[in-house]
Amino acid sequence: MYRPPIFAWALALAVASSPALAVEAQPTNSTTLAQQRFREATEAYKEGRYSAAASLFEAADRLAPHPSTRYNAATAWEEAGEAARAATGYEAALALDTLDEGRRAVAEQRLASLKETLARVKIQQPLGALVTVDHVQSAPVPTTFYLRPGSYNLAVEYRGESSSSRARVFAGKDHDIKLNLPVADAATPPVVPSVLEPKPPAMPETEDSVTSQKTWGWVGVGAGVALGGAAVVFGLRALSARDAFNASAHRDADARGRASDLRLATNILWGGATLAGATGLVLLLTTPTIEF
Repeated sequence: MYRPPIFAWALALAVASSPALAVEAQPTNSTTLAQQRFREATEAYKEGRYSAAASLFEAADRLAPHPSTRYNAATAWEEAGEAARAATGYEAALALDTLDEGRRAVAEQRLASLKETLARVKIQQPLGALVTVDHVQSAPVPTTFYLRPGSYNLAVEYRGESSSSRARVFAGKDHDIKLNLPVADAATPPVVPSVLEPKPPAMPETEDSVTSQKTWGWVGVGAGVALGGAAVVFGLRALSARDAFNASAHRDADARGRASDLRLATNILWGGATLAGATGLVLLLTTPTIEF
């Protein structure tokens, strides 16, 4: 495993030269915690616990950002065999102009070597989105990081909505990833009230129309009564035919046929009586009253 020779003196130099990590007369809580994490990271690195050291260096950098701390985190990740994390860390350290020349030269050399086996991913839009994939956790867009070659599912949080994007990346390539975000609903066009033509005044009911409706109402009622009377007659004849069929010990086929036909006619007449009577009543009840 490659171990950059500059790391040993870089740790001491970072503590001494970093205004964020140097001891102050009245240190703030975040500075004190950053110093503690830096010391814990240094001990973990000396003990060969490289993943723990890298995580602690990153924690110190979040509390008190400094290029040396980022450089140390990248070196620890490389020692831990986490090439993608190491490359991401080296590039983050190189992005700061205050990284000293010695460590800058080593970071550039190590990054160039790591990039041959890794994919560089850049996401520029939309601003404010948070991306999570592999070792990258809720990184705010725009962001640049490295991944091992392969297919990935990128989880995205944007404006309170969650979505995902698929991406396949290749070694030694730069990838500008476009995120698949939910399409915002198109603004609903304003409703323009339509101009309605004024309705013509309703024509008043005339005496002739009222009389006609009332007449048809009485016609319907009369028809219902007539049909009902016919239904009674046919019903009695149907009962008589049924009795004749029963008296023949169910042997008189003609009596049976007459009984069946009369029963059918009776049912039809009752149906017609009901329909005609109901129609007549509706017409009578809905006849408007003419006011003078």
